[in-house]
Amino acid sequence: MIALPPRLRLMALALLLACIGGVAATPPARAQSPVAIGAPLTGEVVLNRDIEVRIGPSEDARIVMTLKQGKALNALGTPRGTYWTEIAIGGQPIGYVPADSLDPALMVTGRPAVGGALGGEGPRPPKPAANQPADAPPPHRSAAVVPRAAWDKAAQTPAEGYVVVAAPISATEILANRKRRSFTLRKGDVVALIGAADGEATLALPAGTRALAPVQGLVGVAAPYPLPGMPPVEPGMLYGIRLGEYVSYAEGLRAWKEFTAGPGSAYRDMPPMVWPVFRKGRLLYEVGVAPFTRLQVDTACGTLAQRGLDCTVIELDTF
Repeated sequence: MIALPPRLRLMALALLLACIGGVAATPPARAQSPVAIGAPLTGEVVLNRDIEVRIGPSEDARIVMTLKQGKALNALGTPRGTYWTEIAIGGQPIGYVPADSLDPALMVTGRPAVGGALGGEGPRPPKPAANQPADAPPPHRSAAVVPRAAWDKAAQTPAEGYVVVAAPISATEILANRKRRSFTLRKGDVVALIGAADGEATLALPAGTRALAPVQGLVGVAAPYPLPGMPPVEPGMLYGIRLGEYVSYAEGLRAWKEFTAGPGSAYRDMPPMVWPVFRKGRLLYEVGVAPFTRLQVDTACGTLAQRGLDCTVIELDTF
């Protein structure tokens, strides 16, 4: 064994004690993503499961929104002594999620995420069902935006929401003399909705007559575009923010007025964004704001979350 000079022996002993002290002082690893054990996660991340976002780093804190698996976010850090990581959307902090619900974006995709916390790669198209051919057209979404001219024409008829025809469907017009005339509603036609029951919608036509048509193929109109005074909408996939669901148009309209009188004051002069949805034989009404690009919707959702509003991002059909 080589004998070290006294000075070097003291230096080696001090280094050994420092290393031992450092190991002993290391706190237990926090609960993290399986690929990030032992280190608080920051930067671009993706949710590895559906999760509830809470206003504070605690299971008892109020829930501000729910996010779906695969959502691209930005992790801001994990407060000392907790298992909760603060997250942001579009640069806006929105709350806290369990640290182990986050995976680094690079580990999920195998390459850098496109857009990162400002939207990631966007939603993936749904996989076709087992009995559905791979090249079948995607199912229609629960809300749509339509050109301003089509909206203005339909909005001349008062109604409880408006719908757009997503595919040609056969309809029956009820004439003044109670006679009936069969005709076809074309894709992109925007018509006023009077009501719906037993899978059949009653529509108000611009000519002043009414018509009956199956709800299959009708999509609720969330908003026209372009909206006056709002940023232009860029080409590509469009999104909306769903704020709530109601059993009647009147209740949805009341919620819209409350929203625009408070946190949604920027939309006060817009047409009411209350649209019908047909779900398992029921007619319901959703309230929200639209349209947005991916970047815009993440930023808007983060702003609403800061004001205590739940925020669900939906994809929109466009015509």
